[in-house]
Amino acid sequence: MTAPILLTGFTPFRPPPDGGPAPDPDNPPTEDHPWTADPTALLMDRLAGEPGVVTATLPPLFDACGEAFAALLAQHRPLAALSFACLEASDYIRLERLAWNRDESPLPDAAGTVREAADIVPDGPTAYGSTLPVPRVIRELSMAGLPVTFGDFSGGFLGNHLFYRARHIIESADLDVPYGFFHMPPLPERAAVLRRFGGLALDRQELAVQTLVGMLRRALNGFA
Repeated sequence: MTAPILLTGFTPFRPPPDGGPAPDPDNPPTEDHPWTADPTALLMDRLAGEPGVVTATLPPLFDACGEAFAALLAQHRPLAALSFACLEASDYIRLERLAWNRDESPLPDAAGTVREAADIVPDGPTAYGSTLPVPRVIRELSMAGLPVTFGDFSGGFLGNHLFYRARHIIESADLDVPYGFFHMPPLPERAAVLRRFGGLALDRQELAVQTLVGMLRRALNGFA
């Protein structure tokens, strides 16, 4: 059996706008409630069962998200891995080029943990880079008619934390596993609540992931 491509998102935990209780990370909201849902969890649901891919949602927790990613690597031994998180302050799919060895956000994770100045891996490298071909990724997504850009700062919250941990795990184990991390826009319904930006429909986000998977399959099979 051919090794799969691993795709990961985050389980949503953002509280609803009416001030009600936060969703249970073990029981994420459905697509009927997009204003509480991280679109990456919905993406994983949509792509689950697709041939040649394995999808998973990671806990929105410092440390635990990296541990869950390591377990998925060991279990599935993928040919490549892509991770996705939501960035609400953008209408673009953003390929992050660098992960920095620093947690530095005032935002709490789902357990209430705040890390405003902490190394992710003590004595680890200052940064890790994406191992995807950045110009090709930008070209492929652009040719699919999708809004895409790249960034050199993944933030100081869970997205950057996972990006750094994933690359550190892969490097430390000397694995030949191409890895890329992407920030995805919010859904239009969530953007309307925020009253800024326009968001990007779930169908379009799904097209982006399918385009990336297709590109990786061709590259890993030796086709241009």
